[in-house]
Amino acid sequence: MHINHLKTFIVAAETLNFTKTAQLLDYAQSSVTAQIKALEKEYEAELFQRLGKRIYLTEAGVKMKHYAKRILTLHEEMKEEVGASLAEKGTLVIGACESQCIYRLPQLLYYIREHYPKVQVILRPVPSSSAAEMMLQEGDLDLAFIMDREKSYHLLESVSLTREKIVFVGSLHHPLANQIKTSLAEIMKHPLILTESGCSYRTELEQVIKGKKLYSENVIEFGSIEAIKQCVLAGLGLSYLPLMTVEKELQEGSLTSLAIDETIHQPTTKLLWHKDKRLSQVMRDTIEFVINQAG
Repeated sequence: MHINHLKTFIVAAETLNFTKTAQLLDYAQSSVTAQIKALEKEYEAELFQRLGKRIYLTEAGVKMKHYAKRILTLHEEMKEEVGASLAEKGTLVIGACESQCIYRLPQLLYYIREHYPKVQVILRPVPSSSAAEMMLQEGDLDLAFIMDREKSYHLLESVSLTREKIVFVGSLHHPLANQIKTSLAEIMKHPLILTESGCSYRTELEQVIKGKKLYSENVIEFGSIEAIKQCVLAGLGLSYLPLMTVEKELQEGSLTSLAIDETIHQPTTKLLWHKDKRLSQVMRDTIEFVINQAG
């Protein structure tokens, strides 16, 4: 038995007209007849009787109508309950770079826990915006926070949240710490402690460096922003980091920011998801919460 056959039968039982039933359900009349015959075959009973040009429900048809309505009502209740259960107990996989995970997502995670306590949230670090795009396209992520230039995406939906500010920082004892403004060429003479290659704001910096035909012989890479900050605090070099990651240290006075005479493109933080992905209730609410917080 197919649920659609019961739906067709109910409409036919109400209209007592196969032609009108076909029109209401947008079926061919032959399809309506076939579905009714399939039910009659399954239950071994004649459901309709033709008298002249009109049709009537048989005694079996009257009984079938009663039970079919009950079955369809239960079916709709089951769909709602199962759907609500899946939304409540599902898994939400969010991808983000380290800076987003540490400095932006805790408030979001608190919101999800409060409103969807049975949803399991999985945070997956992504090293670059291109990696996040690929993971979304392959279904490995539900949502992703990235830093990138403003652009459109072929298979992904995106919403821009905020323009980030990326700053050069150094220890209070660094030779450039007391200068009102310095040049990128001067910065390149000192050791640089940077995030891994592929990071959006490092890429923007490297493009400017390349355009100026500058070169640094002393670059140290770390996958951890916290490790980078500790190295900068120890006076091992300068770094180029999102303001949100060093704001506390700048306010406390343990780090200092360096103003430069070059313009480096500042990335935008965006939220992405796949265009064809069915959005669960927790995903819709998460997207709305993030947009409201950014606004």
